[in-house]
Amino acid sequence: MAFLPFSQNGRSWEPIALALRKLAQTAIDDVLDPWSLALAVGLKVVDGRAIIGQLGEVDRQHLTGDGSSRWSGGVLPVPLEDGSLICILNPDHSRRRNKITLMEEIVHKYRRHIPTKILLADNCLRCRSYNSEQEREAYGVGAAALIPWSTFFHSVNSGQAIDEISEIYDVTTQLVEYRIKITGAYRLYLSRQK
Repeated sequence: MAFLPFSQNGRSWEPIALALRKLAQTAIDDVLDPWSLALAVGLKVVDGRAIIGQLGEVDRQHLTGDGSSRWSGGVLPVPLEDGSLICILNPDHSRRRNKITLMEEIVHKYRRHIPTKILLADNCLRCRSYNSEQEREAYGVGAAALIPWSTFFHSVNSGQAIDEISEIYDVTTQLVEYRIKITGAYRLYLSRQK
């Protein structure tokens, strides 16, 4: 029996994350490279600056200015000739932040989630459809793939601080905090920090 997180979500997401790590041919104690894994699931990551540079002035200024904090990435729903999809990441985000965004997009593709759509409301306001279950699973599985439980547990249990753990896995401290809480290891973490 596999060693799984304490929480129900953690237990259900971990096997999927481990399957993704296997697909990436990444050992449990190695840092996962989502850019390599993206290719294995049929995503081609393109330079967000190049794509944004092709937009009109107003859109370009919005995506790199005030709107920059409102988007992380996305996948264009029209397949290329080889069947792969183009994935764009926010070029203003750090590489570590882009890692989890890319992992979310990888999980959406791997799990065959239904893509969101742009909707027009009665007053012509555009908004995006949202499936909270799909988004929770994509983020949770992505985090588990980047920070696998079997090694993560030992880091938490040995008393390593969040910033130390983020260095080990080359992820943001926010992702480590999320992983501590979503796996049910928060009390363990607090007790080991004393």
